[in-house]
Amino acid sequence: MTVTMDRRQWLRTSAIAAAWAATRPRLHAGAGAATAETIYLDQNENPYGISEKARQAVVAAIKMAHRYPGDETAELRDLIAEREGVPKNQVVLGAGSTEIFSLAALLYGADGKEVLLAEPTYFGFKNYVEKVKGKLNLVPVNERWEHDLDEMARRFTANVSMVYVCNPNNPTGTIVDGGRLRDFCESLARRALVFVDEAYIDLVEDKRYASMVDLVKRGSNVMVARTFSKIHGLAGMRIGYGIARPEVIEQFRRIQTNFAPLSQLSIAAAKASYVDTEYLAFCRQRNAEARASFYRLLEKLGYKAIPSSQTNFVIFQIDGKADAFVKDFQQKHNIVLRPFEFLGRNWVRVSMGTTEEMAQLADAMQRRT
Repeated sequence: MTVTMDRRQWLRTSAIAAAWAATRPRLHAGAGAATAETIYLDQNENPYGISEKARQAVVAAIKMAHRYPGDETAELRDLIAEREGVPKNQVVLGAGSTEIFSLAALLYGADGKEVLLAEPTYFGFKNYVEKVKGKLNLVPVNERWEHDLDEMARRFTANVSMVYVCNPNNPTGTIVDGGRLRDFCESLARRALVFVDEAYIDLVEDKRYASMVDLVKRGSNVMVARTFSKIHGLAGMRIGYGIARPEVIEQFRRIQTNFAPLSQLSIAAAKASYVDTEYLAFCRQRNAEARASFYRLLEKLGYKAIPSSQTNFVIFQIDGKADAFVKDFQQKHNIVLRPFEFLGRNWVRVSMGTTEEMAQLADAMQRRT
């Protein structure tokens, strides 16, 4: 049995989510009622911040902040290409993976072109397609909250120019088995671009998961997008990249405002963080621990949650309205959560915080019941 949702309800939810992100409180000491101890668990960020090596790289790069980036951009691109085992002309950099999304929407979703994707999935990608007047072919997730690949394949038509797969999926947190996704991509890539969003790849623990970069290496019409906004902690510096066939990358570069709209500081931070494997391993371990502990808390308190999240967030259902629940936590406990009403008005999404932040959240939730 698949999870169904009225299209109007989902579009309304996308608008709500976008509005929430736009009005998210960012209060600090001296800036209002909240203090420096405000705990932000609403935007899937790395609560531990950037690594010390990335911080040092940013400080060192400040002396070049008045210069446009040149060779520095190519150095980061080449670093990514080397690790992924692809030629450098198969990598495009962007201001976060969101710029890669917007370029994909322009190229493959504009002016009535059809995009096939799951429902629910990352609302930002859907919004980009809608803004350029593309057509959405939405396929509900299955009873396990995963992409229903069989139904998506059946719903593919000659009008589809791009297929979008967010793996792990946002907002459900679930993954698609690597072997099944590979077969799906190979089949549909013969007829359209298959865009695989791997924003949360570094946080996955499930051994069934697999990146689709190997399909790009084999020449399939597949694009993989990644970001430095999650485990690397560079959400505020806006940097990401895409990997695809050379002719696809050339299309993206042709319509970019510049070679890459990146700053000296973001490039320096990304280069340092990309090779700081020790810090990334630390963040991954702490995230997994927080996620497992939070699931145990939800079970103890009797909340229903979408199981098996492989990301840095968990969605659960409450008794009552999500917006009131979230407002209560912010006002009484200085903890910012996110109402996520994609299945109704009683779902909340919690991003994983530090060990100390999650302990404070657990205490607040236990005192509430």
